[in-house]
Amino acid sequence: MTVRTERSSVRRRVTRRAIAEQLLTVSGANRDVLRDAPKERTKQVAMGAVLLSTAAIAAVSASYALHLALHFWWPFAVLGGVAWGLVILNLDRWLVVSTPRLKTKLGTIAMALPRVLLAVLIGAVISTPLTLAVFSAEISTEVQVMAAEDEAAFNDQLERDSRYGRLPEMREQITDLERELREDPTEADVNSDPAVADLQRRLDEVTRQYNEAAAAVQCEIDGTCGTGVPGIAAAAEQKIAERDRLRAERDDLSRQIEELKPQVVEQRQQQDERENADAQADLADLRADLADIEEQRAREIADHRAAVGDSDGILARLAALGRISDADPVLHTAHLLLFLFMTALECLPIIFKTMLALAPPSLYERLVSLEEEKVEQRIRLRLQTEYEEAETLARSALAAAEARAARTLEAESRATGMVLDAQLDVTRDGVHRWRDEQLGRTTASRGASSADDLDSLYSTDSFGSEDPQDSRLAGSSSAPV
Repeated sequence: MTVRTERSSVRRRVTRRAIAEQLLTVSGANRDVLRDAPKERTKQVAMGAVLLSTAAIAAVSASYALHLALHFWWPFAVLGGVAWGLVILNLDRWLVVSTPRLKTKLGTIAMALPRVLLAVLIGAVISTPLTLAVFSAEISTEVQVMAAEDEAAFNDQLERDSRYGRLPEMREQITDLERELREDPTEADVNSDPAVADLQRRLDEVTRQYNEAAAAVQCEIDGTCGTGVPGIAAAAEQKIAERDRLRAERDDLSRQIEELKPQVVEQRQQQDERENADAQADLADLRADLADIEEQRAREIADHRAAVGDSDGILARLAALGRISDADPVLHTAHLLLFLFMTALECLPIIFKTMLALAPPSLYERLVSLEEEKVEQRIRLRLQTEYEEAETLARSALAAAEARAARTLEAESRATGMVLDAQLDVTRDGVHRWRDEQLGRTTASRGASSADDLDSLYSTDSFGSEDPQDSRLAGSSSAPV
C-alpha cells in the first residue's frame, strides 16, 4: 500500500512538473535563469497559466461566434475556436515577452501603452460573443420582435408600392375578358340592338294603343262609356275597326322583331368573333404583365424572408442588445459591467506585465538582464576576435602582395637590363660593320686615323656603363643600322 502511494505521488509530481514545463514554454521564461532563481519559477508558471486561460476564453468565444454567425456545425466551430485561441495565445505571448523595462517609468508606460491598447481591442473583440451568450434569452426575444416589425414594415411597403397597386385592377380586367370570351350573345344583347330596340319601342306603343282601343270597344259595347248605349252601333263598329287595325299593326311589328332577332344574333356573333381576337391579344398581354409583376413581387418577398431568416447573426443580436439596453437601464448596466469584466480579463496578461515593469526589478529580471549582458559580451568578444583574425589575415595578405610585387619588380628590372644589353650588342655589331664599310672607302691614312677615333669612342668601357646618357647614345646610334 505504501509503495502504491509513493508511485501515485511520484506520478502526480511528474505530471505537475510536465504541466509546469509547458506553462513555462507558454510564458516565454528563460529556464537557464530559473535554475539560478527557482523561487521565480512559480511566478512564470502563473504567467503561463494566465496566458493559457485567456486563450481558452478566446477559443470558447470564437466557437460560439462561428456557430452563431456562420451557422457552423459545432465540431467545426470548435476547431475554428481552437485555431483562434492559438492565435490569441501567440499574440498575448508576444505582447508579454516584448514589453520592455526602460530606465524611467514614463518610458516604460510609453512603450507599454500601444500594447495595452492592442490588448484592449483584442479583449473587446473576444468579450462581445460571450456577452451575447450571457444575454441569449433576452436577445432572442428581441430579435423575434424586430423580425415581426420588419415583416410588418415590408408588407406595408408592398401595399404602398405603385408597381403592385395595379395588381387587383389587372386581375379584374383579366376576369372580365375571360368571362366575355366564354359568353355567347344573350337576349339582352339582342334587345339592345338599335333596330330591335326601335321596333320594340314601336311595338310597345302600338300594344298600349291596342289595349286602350280594346278597352274602349268593350266599354262601348257594355254602354259604360262612349255613347252610353249598350250594343254594337256605329260608334262601336268604328272602335272595333280601330282596334283591329292596331292589332294588325302589333302583329306585324311582332313578326318584324322575330325576323330581325336572328339577323341581329348572327351579326353579334360575327362582331364577337372579331372582338374576341382582340380580347385574346389583350388578355395575353395582361397575363404576361401580371406574371412579371407577381414574379418580381414574389422575388422580393423571398429575399425579405431569407433576410429575416438570416437575421439571427451577430449584428442583429448586437442591435437587439442595444435596443434592450436603451429600454432597460438595469440591463444596460449589467451589459456594460460584463463587457468591461470580460475585456479586463482578456487584457490581464499585458496589464500584469506592465505592472511588473513599473515595479522594482525582480530577481528573475535582474538575472535575465545579467544573462543578456553576458550574451552581449560574448558576442562582442566573438566579433572582436573575428575582426582581429580578419585584420591579421589582411595584413598577411598585404605583406605577401608586397613581396610578390617586389619580386615582380626585380624580375622586370632584370629583364629590362637583359633587353638593354642585347640592344647594346646589336648596336655595337652594327657600328663595327658600318666602320668596316667606311674604312674600305677612305684612304689608308685617313682611314687609320678615323679607325683609332672610333675605337676610342666605342670602347668596351663606354658601352658597359650604366649611365643613362650611354643608354640614350646606344639608342640613337642604332638608327643608322
